[in-house]
Amino acid sequence: MSIDDITRQAGHIILDGITAADVETGEAMEAAFGKLLEIEAIEVTMDEEEGELELDISPLMGGVLAVVRELVDEVARRDGSSVEDVLALMRGRLDAIERAEPHDHDHGHEGHQH
Repeated sequence: MSIDDITRQAGHIILDGITAADVETGEAMEAAFGKLLEIEAIEVTMDEEEGELELDISPLMGGVLAVVRELVDEVARRDGSSVEDVLALMRGRLDAIERAEPHDHDHGHEGHQH
């Protein structure tokens, strides 16, 4: 499987994880992790000399970045703003999550029409 195929499939699994996170089931998240291992978006190997597990998540990160890039581009296009403006907005929201109580935010949906 090519790296582009792995990135694309990892992106789909990440999007599936959004639904799984909303359901809050450990089984769904475990299934997503299993799929990421299956398509080799996450590779776990054992370094026999060091006796340590090694984890390569490069293909997974490629999928995550592809999803985020597409979403940021779409938000910028719809809002008529720049990518930089969208990134600044997202950074502010991420910082707010750290300060918020666990159920004090609504996943960033406020103020948006669907």
